Amino acid sequence: MKRTRPGQLILWGGVGLVVSLGFHAVWERAGRALPDVPWPAIVGMLALAGVLLALGWPVRAWRDGDRTSQLDMMRAARVAMLARAAALAGALLTAWYLGGAVYLLISVMGLRTEAAMGMLAASVSAAILMAVGLIVESFCSLPPDDPRALDDDSPHRSRRTDPPEAPA
Repeated sequence: MKRTRPGQLILWGGVGLVVSLGFHAVWERAGRALPDVPWPAIVGMLALAGVLLALGWPVRAWRDGDRTSQLDMMRAARVAMLARAAALAGALLTAWYLGGAVYLLISVMGLRTEAAMGMLAASVSAAILMAVGLIVESFCSLPPDDPRALDDDSPHRSRRTDPPEAPA
């Protein structure tokens, strides 16, 4: 699996920002109340970041040479996929909440600063989720000089060298 590239995060963040600004403008022009400060989402994203870090720590320890316990490779792959999903979702949500905060701050010059600060807090917690996702994703990658690293871009890609079969 290839690592998450910065371009992917920027793309997801750009989509989140544009959709957020558009949603908030259309929603309010339709006469509906804007969503409240997402405090449960803030707590949920921080809790998810903590759980992801706890799941990734044994993988990191094993990768760094602590082979005292057995590591299930399927579990490590699942942790890597969860980390990547958390990084991409964190980028999207960071931009979404940032767009909501920007809309609240510029729409009625200073009258909604409390709600905007809540959106900024949600944006920070989503950024933490994204950062933890990227960190745990790095925990799950093998060093480039490791013979088990089968990254397509690696110049040292290991080739399969099976012994020839014995004649029957």
